Amino acid sequence: MIFCNDFVSMNFSPKINNDGIRDNTIIVTISGIGHEHDSDKYILLEDDFSDFNLLGITSKKRDFFINNSTNIAIDFLKNFLGQFSEVIVITHSMGGFFGFYLNKYIDIDLCIVCSPYLSLSSEEMNLSNDDNRVLQDRISGFCIENYCINKIKVSNLELKRQENLIIIIDPILIDDKKTAHMVDTFFKKINVIMLPNCGHLSLYYLERSHVISSIIRNKIKTIDKLFVKKIISGVLTFYLRCVSFRSSKICIKSQIYFNDQELHKNYYSFVYDASCSDENNDHYIFINKYGCIMSFCLSKSGISWSSMPFEDGKFSAVIMNKHKNMCFSFYNEQFIEMDYKKVYLELNKSENEFSKIPFSRDFFTNYFNKLSFNEKIDLYSIINRNKKS
Repeated sequence: MIFCNDFVSMNFSPKINNDGIRDNTIIVTISGIGHEHDSDKYILLEDDFSDFNLLGITSKKRDFFINNSTNIAIDFLKNFLGQFSEVIVITHSMGGFFGFYLNKYIDIDLCIVCSPYLSLSSEEMNLSNDDNRVLQDRISGFCIENYCINKIKVSNLELKRQENLIIIIDPILIDDKKTAHMVDTFFKKINVIMLPNCGHLSLYYLERSHVISSIIRNKIKTIDKLFVKKIISGVLTFYLRCVSFRSSKICIKSQIYFNDQELHKNYYSFVYDASCSDENNDHYIFINKYGCIMSFCLSKSGISWSSMPFEDGKFSAVIMNKHKNMCFSFYNEQFIEMDYKKVYLELNKSENEFSKIPFSRDFFTNYFNKLSFNEKIDLYSIINRNKKS
């Protein structure tokens, strides 16, 4: 143990190998509720990162690490982490708030926050009276310390380098939907990965297969700078393999994914909305004068215009690349190449008036941002393998 007071315990485990590659990298893990009684020895993910410098931060109270000695702990972390050139933070649940909190004071190269509670404010979470009663019952049931409750607000957080921060949540959970909404409101540059049915224990869901740790380990081995994109790609690729037997909506903030059927079966080519590639701008979907999207329905074995093209996974938007004279769609995660001439003729029938909508930043700014949050969650399944959130 290297730091301890009445509120928090910090345990340090130096790397056990001698390859010299990881000397300047440290993994900081911040635990959630439930480890107060063994905080003096507990380090989250200790088995997964035994060959790294590893610092475990555990709360002795259920107070989200926000108390009258928080600044003392942060001052210690500033000095201790200053000896490392690369700092990676991985947190879960209650620890997620403190992970966000540290981003204001410490330069963090990569911060992965799994299933965080970022607010206990009914106003910020836009709760109804019934929802607020549920929240208060949960706070009471979890025995959360009263002195911290008014301080746990997303509006109290100040973040720098938001693009280096990843949140992993389950969009089916009501709490996580509220988290996604708050993040989208306050921190628009953060990467948000939504993995339906992974549950609140999203970190353990991934790390029981060593998903995050193996990606970090491989990047360090190549003495290459960590890229947020690699983490996101690895998480989604793993998740797709787990859910390949059923339809699923996979969403991610500020990014679109194209399944490259020729090169990779379970891989997403990344297209960032901040730097749209020429290839990305060649792809379009089409909306007619009634606002219906040209879609594909497998049961009809053809194309149609639908105002609800994503309902129950039966429909997929038709995507066209006029430069390559090709069009395609997805149905139940299966790539379907369509008859370009047939689609082109449908578009150019005399009664049809349509708008050509590119997959670009303008598309999502001008069209998607007019939708409500819940509409976005549904519409972001625009193709079963091409997602945006």
